[in-house]
Amino acid sequence: MADAPQVTPGPTPEEFLAQRIRLAQARLARLRQVLASPRRWISIWFLAYALLGAVSSGLLPILLPLMIVALTHHLSWVAYVMGGFNLGLLSSPLWGGLADRRRLHRPIFFAGFVALVVALALMPFVPGVYTWAGLSLVAGAGTSAVATMASLFVVEFDPQNQWEPRLGWLQTFNGGGQVAGLLVAGIFVSDFKWGLICSALVLLPALWLGAKGLPAGSQSDWPAQIGQHMRRELDWRFLANFGRPELLGGGLLRFSHHLSVHGVKQLGAIAHTRFGRFLFSWFIVAFGVAAFFAYFPVAMQKAYAVAPALTSSTYAVTAAIALVLYSVGGQLSGKYGAGRVYRWSLILRFIGFALLLGVFFLPIPKALIALLGFVLIILAWPLQSISGMTLTARLTPLSQGAAMGLFNASGAVATVVGTFLGGPLVAAIGYPALSAMALIGILLGWLSGHGLQAEAPTGAMVTSRPATAQS
Repeated sequence: MADAPQVTPGPTPEEFLAQRIRLAQARLARLRQVLASPRRWISIWFLAYALLGAVSSGLLPILLPLMIVALTHHLSWVAYVMGGFNLGLLSSPLWGGLADRRRLHRPIFFAGFVALVVALALMPFVPGVYTWAGLSLVAGAGTSAVATMASLFVVEFDPQNQWEPRLGWLQTFNGGGQVAGLLVAGIFVSDFKWGLICSALVLLPALWLGAKGLPAGSQSDWPAQIGQHMRRELDWRFLANFGRPELLGGGLLRFSHHLSVHGVKQLGAIAHTRFGRFLFSWFIVAFGVAAFFAYFPVAMQKAYAVAPALTSSTYAVTAAIALVLYSVGGQLSGKYGAGRVYRWSLILRFIGFALLLGVFFLPIPKALIALLGFVLIILAWPLQSISGMTLTARLTPLSQGAAMGLFNASGAVATVVGTFLGGPLVAAIGYPALSAMALIGILLGWLSGHGLQAEAPTGAMVTSRPATAQS
């Protein structure tokens, strides 16, 4: 007869209770550590950057297009005014160079906020496409000035081993501000004048927060090389895991460095490489979707019968959910390869824009299908963003700084050009032109993005130095 199996006695009630208490204490300690850790990387002036995100990435993309169409009934004017804002964002190299040469970081930071406040306060009282476009240009330049100085304050006044977490939290504050701004925008969709005035007033506390929290003077021994040093040393994979708002569809506001003029000069040398093909893909996709993100509050209301308040709240909730997808995108890129994840993100966006276009030709409920397509478009951005950054670092034959400059320049310029050209198309064809233009751009980007990453996927992104942190 086989021996009876040995039965191990379980813990006594007292031992079981003690184990549960120790487990609860360990979990509480970990929770405290997680909640306490950000305090090491966050400064009070980060709240000023959150207010910038609330206005420039939350309120303005909703209120400006609605105001322009409501007051003028000219669809093409939206493209010109929003194009002026996008054009102003391209002034980042100017502010970065000026700060490096003249050590004017604080004056440029505060002047950017002042310019944005003045432009928003004047806009409701001085109608006209040229005036609005000019004020939008000033607002975009002010936004760019603040964003550029914010990143330089971190890398000039904080130890190098703190750059990535501080910049990550800085941009997370900006993304949180965007979500809040989108939620608040629904309140002002019927009163654009007060919406813009309140947007200007919201920025006034940013001046106090900056005066209270920003470093007072330069501590750098290498002011002329700060931009180049920052681009060379930052861990792009770590930064990509933090949420960054998709500003008007193109992700123009790249806080972590200036556009690289050196990289632009080498564009001809890499045009026929896989990196050059990826840059074309990124450019044509950004070009295609630019007009939609300039017009989306108006298009959702006029073409799909979705109230602006519902559009802004849907955008806010989706953007908040999308913040966690950056880490997911990084994990997928490490497991399956950034090239595949990039093309998956384009497929997701293609489906979203196909739904937006399909409602014009099929007997289906417009509002519900349009909202579903809109949500898919927003959710695809984190996957597209982190896989694009990973491909840039992996495929470039240039330095990482030059490559990131080209990467950002391609998307930024494409967004400006696409926004301006979208105006005449919408005026001539109507709202279907927005989704059709996006579908063509995404399809071309998907085709040119085939086979970008033939090597076996790896879990880490190639960087200029080993990763110092993971998110």
